[in-house]
Amino acid sequence: MFRWAVIGLVALAAVALDAQVALQPRFDVLIVNGTVIDGTGAPGQRLDIGIRDHRIVELGTLTNAPTKARIDARGLVVAPGFIDVHTHADNIAEHPLAENFAQMGVTTIVAGNCGSSALDISDAFDRIRATRISINYATLVGHNTIRESVMGTTNRLPRMDELHRMKSLVFKAMVDGAVGFSTGLQYIPGTYAKSNEITELARVAGNEGGEIGRAHV
Repeated sequence: MFRWAVIGLVALAAVALDAQVALQPRFDVLIVNGTVIDGTGAPGQRLDIGIRDHRIVELGTLTNAPTKARIDARGLVVAPGFIDVHTHADNIAEHPLAENFAQMGVTTIVAGNCGSSALDISDAFDRIRATRISINYATLVGHNTIRESVMGTTNRLPRMDELHRMKSLVFKAMVDGAVGFSTGLQYIPGTYAKSNEITELARVAGNEGGEIGRAHV
């Protein structure tokens, strides 16, 4: 009799444990009833989104799943964060919350456009890491910034040694993490540059896997 009593108690404990596990939140956040646009080009579809440890871990019909927090997105579109590839937020370290972007759903920005950027990309990234900005950040290296650092605002062709220094600065910027090279040939001093200068500098960025951006040519 004692043996059967022990077995019964163990079985009851197992049932109680299963019930406790079942009641534990499956997600930290559950977004329900939204129309999901997943960024692949597929049509929007009604899906629930389960989030745990700041990551999407499940999509489907999850309405009744236990969760710590629930967001009803009925009548709304749920989409991945948007990427703004043309910003002038080079001073993002001074505004780490980036509310003007985040509140519009922008989660990634590209700075350094129109030929203007930080000259020392490594230092810029160090300041951004120190302030822990709330969005993702990438930057181009700007032609105007590079040219002015070597030649000032003079209206002339670069000497060979000056062109070499500019190419070295573009190369360093790319090694330090820039994603490409931008021009703003309407602005001083970029407007004084000739095609071969731009080509030589852009080639350095391209050889390092960078993209070439331009504005106001």
